Amino acid sequence: MASVSACGLPSADSPQGAGDFLTSTLSCESVDIASPQEVQQVEAMGMTGINGGGECEDPAGGDGDVDFITVEDMEAFQTAVKGDEDEQDDLMIGDDFAVDPSSDDQRRQLLKAGLRFLNCTPDFKVPAGRVAEDGEVEGCSTTDYSEDLD
Repeated sequence: MASVSACGLPSADSPQGAGDFLTSTLSCESVDIASPQEVQQVEAMGMTGINGGGECEDPAGGDGDVDFITVEDMEAFQTAVKGDEDEQDDLMIGDDFAVDPSSDDQRRQLLKAGLRFLNCTPDFKVPAGRVAEDGEVEGCSTTDYSEDLD
């Protein structure tokens, strides 16, 4: 089961823990844990610092499946995300896992549950009333703000 880390972000100690967090937050019908071969494929595409993942299938609301990965080295992971602009679209993180939601409704539910957006955009600024904290690598931050969230 997910817990809250010292830095205040939800933490999951395993792919199953991340799946349990998503099930409790988004009401997944089931969770499909990635095989070691699937994790290796993601790593081969340049995503480093990960050690597992899966998919929250058929979450409530019918907004589409939600992919997630568990992260063993957040600095390496954020470095990989920073280097790949395509991976930066509303990716949300906890203390040791990352989630790729499918809809704004899912993003709102995940924010309410304590996840934050990972933003590695140069010169990123948040509007008044929003929070941004330094990420694990220079140029990245965790925030409760996304300009894409309506």
